[in-house]
Amino acid sequence: MAFPTPGDAIEQSLDLNHHLIHNPAATFFMRVEGDMAVGQEIQPGDLLVVDRSQVAQDGSLVVAAISGALCVLRIEKHQGKLVPAGWQPGSVLDLEIWGVVTHLIRKV
Repeated sequence: MAFPTPGDAIEQSLDLNHHLIHNPAATFFMRVEGDMAVGQEIQPGDLLVVDRSQVAQDGSLVVAAISGALCVLRIEKHQGKLVPAGWQPGSVLDLEIWGVVTHLIRKV
């Protein structure tokens, strides 16, 4: 029994900066720790590629400070304003978006 030959599917060298970073001056890597992830799609230990030059849109995954606490969350547009998904209208919201998550790297 033999393994199939992948042929051109294997890259001889891989420059992750070229594939993951489009604006180096505005991009940073961030490791998710503790309870900073809101929701199930981000887990502690994940490495995020965050681009501060991208504009957050409805449905974007972002790194944000909410009332001074740093978190990773999905945002949505509500009455023309970007708010955390599931946000309840009428509640006080002190949200500062730091950047848009463009890639997630997870150890398997």
